[in-house]
Amino acid sequence: MVEIAQDLSLTVNRQPVAFEELGERLAAIFNSRAEKLVFVQGHPDLDFRHVARAIDVSKGAGISRVGLMPKS
Repeated sequence: MVEIAQDLSLTVNRQPVAFEELGERLAAIFNSRAEKLVFVQGHPDLDFRHVARAIDVSKGAGISRVGLMPKS
């Protein structure tokens, strides 16, 4: 799961990652997986463009399916 905090910091599976390294991290995680599905969750107060950027990076990393988690 990719989570985007209110301060725009990112975590992947609860591990901090810089936005610039997101694609590389996701590619490494999903390289050997048959199912290419990631979930993205943004802080409720974020503009959707930040979530959309994470989705774009995910697609660029070879992930074919992206699920959006509800705001919490």
